[in-house]
Amino acid sequence: MTPTAEASPKTRDLSLDVAKGLGIIIVVIGHAWRGLDSAGMIGSPDLFRLIDTLIYNFHMPLFFLLSGMTYQAWALKRPYPEAALSRVTRLLWPLVLWSYIFVGARIAAGDAANTEVSGWQNLAFFPLPPRDHFWFLWALFLQHLAALALIRAVGRPLGAPVWAALAILLILGSSFTPVGLNPWTFGALTYAGAFLTGLALGPSGLPVRGPAAFVLAAVAFVALQAASFQLPASLLTTQILGILLSLAFLAMVRAACAQGTGPALRLLAFLGVSSMGIYLAHTIFSAGTRVVLSRLTQDLSLHMIAGTLAGIIGPLLIYALIRRFGRPAWIGF
Repeated sequence: MTPTAEASPKTRDLSLDVAKGLGIIIVVIGHAWRGLDSAGMIGSPDLFRLIDTLIYNFHMPLFFLLSGMTYQAWALKRPYPEAALSRVTRLLWPLVLWSYIFVGARIAAGDAANTEVSGWQNLAFFPLPPRDHFWFLWALFLQHLAALALIRAVGRPLGAPVWAALAILLILGSSFTPVGLNPWTFGALTYAGAFLTGLALGPSGLPVRGPAAFVLAAVAFVALQAASFQLPASLLTTQILGILLSLAFLAMVRAACAQGTGPALRLLAFLGVSSMGIYLAHTIFSAGTRVVLSRLTQDLSLHMIAGTLAGIIGPLLIYALIRRFGRPAWIGF
């Protein structure tokens, strides 16, 4: 989901991949949870709001922040035309392809889909402004092009104070002025603060180590999540809260990775590297699992476990299959 970290395995920061791996699991859980709610299978509105709020407080700001951390170093290594073209192939192409695949899957599902679409003529649509969860790719595309243009115009790396000042400017501007907030630019502008915060951090990120750092970050994360239920609902608080939670989450991951790299962390890192494919295809597998399983049981826990596993394993199987016959990039993976 952050297709800028194209370094060799020897130079990759494991903690960033682990953070993406955990993040993509949370994304799948969140969409499976909302899918069950749309299907009328969650009986308690309070329970739905609790889980939904805890997830959506931070999981998307986290990915924008992670993308920003590696972006400037990546952009400086490539000629401008090559870098710009790669954003088309790595972000726009998956958006277009999977928008049509997603609508096609809804048509095939018929009345079993939460949002019913009938008639193959519905495939004759323009994929922008983006639909469903593909808004992320369009927002990231706009952010990457804007940052790339700025970096190239300056001709050298921009320092953390510049990126931090821009983050503050965009957070305040998007929160208090309606300029530019429309279906085409809303995601790019309201998550620009998180992306620019990542650029301010840079690839080195947060220098945290040791159990004490993990505990402090965990306490901060829990406290912010608890406070979120008392904060006034506004775009400003949403943006700031998302960035602070993402920083606390990343600090926990950094501290955990500093203690060693066991099998669990390596598995999470693998999911992080595979996060783009999981993000693109997971809802099809999670929704399909919900439809089939609902004919057998209404057990909420079983639906969440099965839907989450299907949303992760299904895209990985597609990735393995496409590698046997071609290149994963053909389908945006």
